[in-house]
Amino acid sequence: MSNEPKTKRKHARHNIRIPGLCWEHPIKEKRGPGKEILTRDLSGGGLGFYSESILPLGTQFDLELFLPGKGKSITCTIEVVRIEAIPESKEYIIGTLFRDIKPADLALVARAIGKMDIHLLLDKALKKGASDIHLSVGHPAFIRKEGQIISLGTDCIEENQVEAMLFPILSKVQIEFFRKNKELDFAFSPNLSSRFRVNIHSQKGFVEAALRSIPTQVISLQKTGLPVDDVEKLCAKKSGLIVIAGTTNSGKTTTMGAIIDHINTTTKRVIITIEDPIEYVLKSKKSIIKQREIGNDTLSYAEALRRALRQDPDVICIGEILDSECMWAAMRAAETGNLVITTLHASSATQALERIVNLFSPEEMASACQQLSSGLAAIIFQHLLPRSESDRIAASELLLNTPAVQNLIRERKFNLVRNVLQTGRGQGMYDFSFSVKELLKKNLIDPTTASEMLH
Repeated sequence: MSNEPKTKRKHARHNIRIPGLCWEHPIKEKRGPGKEILTRDLSGGGLGFYSESILPLGTQFDLELFLPGKGKSITCTIEVVRIEAIPESKEYIIGTLFRDIKPADLALVARAIGKMDIHLLLDKALKKGASDIHLSVGHPAFIRKEGQIISLGTDCIEENQVEAMLFPILSKVQIEFFRKNKELDFAFSPNLSSRFRVNIHSQKGFVEAALRSIPTQVISLQKTGLPVDDVEKLCAKKSGLIVIAGTTNSGKTTTMGAIIDHINTTTKRVIITIEDPIEYVLKSKKSIIKQREIGNDTLSYAEALRRALRQDPDVICIGEILDSECMWAAMRAAETGNLVITTLHASSATQALERIVNLFSPEEMASACQQLSSGLAAIIFQHLLPRSESDRIAASELLLNTPAVQNLIRERKFNLVRNVLQTGRGQGMYDFSFSVKELLKKNLIDPTTASEMLH
């Protein structure tokens, strides 16, 4: 339902969440605490706010609006000109126009819009080539570009500004989750050409955020920098556990997306992904893809994994392994005839093995090693290096679960796995130094970068 006149807007609306207080107009002096409101949007001509009841068109209120970082509130009169019902909700959006507002206060509103519209900030960051954006109170917005942290050149972030910028794109359930847990991960697409993974967190009592740009199109295996033939052989497996390992910002999610897309494009299988949050939005091609998000579609990785086995899967993709319960479930799924693909934080393929085993208690380790030795298919480790021309490319190493590796896993002799990796090229394995040398031969990285990686 909308009672707004169908005329072209004079002012663009911006999704900004700011608190305010309202009193019925006209009154000579404010009495009582006033009606608390939260803006849903803000423009140079007025604002919209949430209401549990319909307010008659033409109703006027005296308003105090509290802009982040401003000690004094903005005061004016607003008039109701629009009513919108929110689907599947008991609330309404009340659209109002500013009446009787001082020019100086209107200038403050315009400046606030420029500072607090997350879409404007993200557009600026992407034009600068940002992979990540950091919003911290007391500092300008910073971006990461080609691995380096640089200032975006904005004004310093004010207290409550991050809430004003990001809360309008959250559901009530998400906001309540953040208030309770002080952490929230989610993903959103401000438009058809961009998507972001967001972490909102508390730091010294302030709400701050880190946003990562996610390509809206999954890249092909050929563009990852990984050896295509080797990875395609892994994609063709009917069962087993494939672990994509790397440090932060090493492209693990990108590689997983490329692997899923290759399977989806070339085979008829049922693919179930379990993610927190969903990053790449995938469409079924030859395969059927079901993407489940922690919080919205399921409560935990481990629970979703157990339930996935009843959903007739061929391939199960897990965003990240975080604990022993999840790893047990992943290994069991791999052992019972599913191809399971996941990511893990580690600085090498060998360390990834150690990290997996160290997820378990001392009493569980022997059993875990036995199960891992039989269920593991491969570990792909990768690290992003600057290309000779631009952007970055993955150098990698590939550990296959050969009989020799199986024995070392069962006996927990992880220090010897490196030797098998270095001498296993004939079996399809290679180590990180081999990958770096291959990239150098193809002129994909420069000699200086290669030298730094090899010493």
